[in-house]
Amino acid sequence: MLGVLIFHEHLGGPGWLGVAGSIAASAIVAGYGGRPGIFGGELAAAACLCWGVDNQLTAAIDGITPAQSTLVKGIVAGATNLAIGLARAPLDASPAIVASALGAGVLCYGVSIVLHVRAAHELGATRAQGIFASAPFAGAAIAFALLGEPIRAAHVAALLLLVPSIAALFWSRHAHPHAHAAIEHTHSHRHDDGHHFHEHPGQPLATRHSHRHHHGPLEHAHPHWPDLHHRHPHSR
Repeated sequence: MLGVLIFHEHLGGPGWLGVAGSIAASAIVAGYGGRPGIFGGELAAAACLCWGVDNQLTAAIDGITPAQSTLVKGIVAGATNLAIGLARAPLDASPAIVASALGAGVLCYGVSIVLHVRAAHELGATRAQGIFASAPFAGAAIAFALLGEPIRAAHVAALLLLVPSIAALFWSRHAHPHAHAAIEHTHSHRHDDGHHFHEHPGQPLATRHSHRHHHGPLEHAHPHWPDLHHRHPHSR
């Protein structure tokens, strides 16, 4: 809803069905836990509201690369969370535990955020967040395989609902005549996508690379997602 109402992303019928299905799958898993599960789901929903605002704003940053954006966010958020944690309890951990925590942070937060920001540039923040909703199910698969967690009917039902919902989000594209204003930004791109016409002598068009570049005004029509180049408003 933030993406559509505030940031002008277009979803369409299949896209809205995909969002609704992702939310319903999460509700099935949370509701199965009874009152504690529902309360936990409400807390997760509140966190997702904050996370949604953060992701929409992060996706709009196009002057630096996803890695640079993640570095800045990691330093600020990491320092803030560490300060809160130390204020509540003193650090009493071995060097091995600290190293493990740092490694988990690099892989589970740093790398994932870089990939997520890049996905938001390519698909739009709304679709990227919807697809990222599969993360709890990946965690559940690990819990089933390594921790002996039982597989319940609710888990299976939620998974069967989530898979087509994500597919609907991914394949929900639209086409119409639209105009691109002149812009200068930085992001990963190729030169065979109909939007990047600056030259790199000797470099194949399909080579993906990242640097600051300028776009001149352009008007055309083609199927597209609300990616970094298609954040125009829609009348319907």
